[in-house]
Amino acid sequence: MAAPLALLVAAVAIVLSTTATASASAAAAANGTATSGCYSHLFTFGNSLIDTGNFIHYSTAPGPVALSPYGETFFHRPTGRWSDGRLIVDFIVERLGFPYWTPYLAGKSKEDFRYGANFAVASGTALNQLLFKKHHLNVASITPYSLAVQLGWFKKVLAMLAPTDQERKEIMTRSVFMVGEFGGNDYVHPLFQNRTVEWVRPLVPRVVRYIAGAVESLVALGATTVYVPGLFPLGCAPRLLFLFRDNPAGDHDPATGCLRSVNDGLVAVHNALLRRRLAELRTAHPGVTIAYADYYGEVTDLVAAPARNGFDAGSALTACCAGGGPYNGNFTVHCTDAGATRCADPSRYINWDGLHMTEAAYRIMARGILDGPFADPPIMSRCHN
Repeated sequence: MAAPLALLVAAVAIVLSTTATASASAAAAANGTATSGCYSHLFTFGNSLIDTGNFIHYSTAPGPVALSPYGETFFHRPTGRWSDGRLIVDFIVERLGFPYWTPYLAGKSKEDFRYGANFAVASGTALNQLLFKKHHLNVASITPYSLAVQLGWFKKVLAMLAPTDQERKEIMTRSVFMVGEFGGNDYVHPLFQNRTVEWVRPLVPRVVRYIAGAVESLVALGATTVYVPGLFPLGCAPRLLFLFRDNPAGDHDPATGCLRSVNDGLVAVHNALLRRRLAELRTAHPGVTIAYADYYGEVTDLVAAPARNGFDAGSALTACCAGGGPYNGNFTVHCTDAGATRCADPSRYINWDGLHMTEAAYRIMARGILDGPFADPPIMSRCHN
């Protein structure tokens, strides 16, 4: 019975997602204004931080994201977004004056991709499943739709939108691309399979190489504006704090309470190497904007000064909706399970379910990329505000 029930849940979620997206799109189209002289399309690649419904359109058992309280804050129903409401890309889409996307896997026609496409899939990785299998890791929870697959999807959409070379060039020139965040799942999957930070760290150069390769592929196709987010501080995520709850007290940063071993020993290594590689790409491709989006700085600021940003001071490292225990980070119980511990007001929390942020946090993060200072140049710097 489990498989038919999962299929039924997925089908209901898809219908609800489509309804929610259609109504929200109509509102956005009515309230938004065309960004003349700005961008014609937005194309994004990534994982559950920006997945707007691809996962529930392919998975026969989408799990908690297809159930309430996911989506409760803005859409008032689950839409496949791993949050209580909108994601960073939703706020970017709103500012660009576009209606909310049809997820790529739900798109059927050219019209569905009129303003771009979101190829992000929950649990998406830069590396592919084969590489994880070679390291004797269980890939059951890793989507087969890695960065390379998502890039292939984009090429199909580009061909659909623009049958001639000149039309494709025009779309590439006038579009904005967001590649990532990638890397988080590449590292978190092994950590949740009892690998250590020291075991994971050697993966960093390969992950960054895959990300940089995707950026180079887009530039070769004609992209002129590409944003590449770094990792947010995984050591501040409640699920990681719960996982490493027995680490010595000295592993916790006195300013934030986050795990130094994860943030300094892994995330900072990834972000530094990524920034260096992007700087090399900028030198190799003068005239092309290849901008780093500083998710790490954004989230660290929120955690270090929660009250200043409208969050409860005592819950900066606590999940709003998860399985209880320290940091409300017990990952054996999902937010949607009967035994979950849920907060009364997600807008007062930075973290939603232990790994993903709340709409309130995503709103602030999006603003930092759209208007600065967490992306240079900000996305809106070439738009008429």
